[in-house]
Amino acid sequence: MTEGGTCIFVNGLPGSGKSTYARSFVESRRGWLNLDVDLLRGLLDTASIDFVRAGAEVQPLALAVLREQIGRGGDVIFPQLFFTPAEAAPFEDAVAQSGGRVVRTLLHEDAEECWRRVQERAHGSASGSIDRRIRALLAEAGGALELERMQRQLSSWSGGPEAPRIINSSTPHEELALLAAG
Repeated sequence: MTEGGTCIFVNGLPGSGKSTYARSFVESRRGWLNLDVDLLRGLLDTASIDFVRAGAEVQPLALAVLREQIGRGGDVIFPQLFFTPAEAAPFEDAVAQSGGRVVRTLLHEDAEECWRRVQERAHGSASGSIDRRIRALLAEAGGALELERMQRQLSSWSGGPEAPRIINSSTPHEELALLAAG
């Protein structure tokens, strides 16, 4: 039987650099899969209309890919905002049921900087893009103030027995790889 792989969950605010960090991490690591759910969301026509619904619609696909990759001994980096451990539970359970190991990280960046990045990314994106939808959702909720509220909500992760490792965009990839190696 193949030993299951490792899944590094990279949690954090919109604009914190989760996807960018994950992309650059896998560039130098053969066999790692960057399971970016926002890319899957973008494949659905509902993403520009209902971002949350699109996330729910791609969840079964993301879970299937995660199970397959981990079950065959492959490794995954999973950049995704999970407000609470309960939101991540189906994905973490899939890793465990596939014989894999979970590594939790929280990519921490200043909320103002995240808001600047969200706006910049949306400005350069096509109309109807996920980046523009994220900016619109955040703007409707208060922009940087909403990101500050979300950052406080993410603190629910620190109270558990398996609190995430705090990283930032300058955390060396080698440090993350060592966490994955156990």
